Amino acid sequence: MVLDVDVERERASLSGDGRLRPMWDIGNHSAGGERELSIARLWVEYAQEIGLGETADVRPAPMSPEQWRHLKCGDVITMHEARPVAGTATVIEVLPPRS
Repeated sequence: MVLDVDVERERASLSGDGRLRPMWDIGNHSAGGERELSIARLWVEYAQEIGLGETADVRPAPMSPEQWRHLKCGDVITMHEARPVAGTATVIEVLPPRS
């Protein structure tokens, strides 16, 4: 899956080397109806980092890939590192799972 991410967070930049593991609101809910956040590492395509207000293509590596299978091109999801939204992403490519 490839996402087009727009960074909205307060920090000056977002590292693109896979160390960052933000939480994502991808539309999942608990049995009680509460919003569930999913974790995925991030790799930025063609850059070392993304600065505040910049946009870049990123590849997420979800900790629980099965929770992400409902996403399709055009879906918009939000990235969180804490309470405030850290960024938004639009799904621009979905690849089948690797065997």
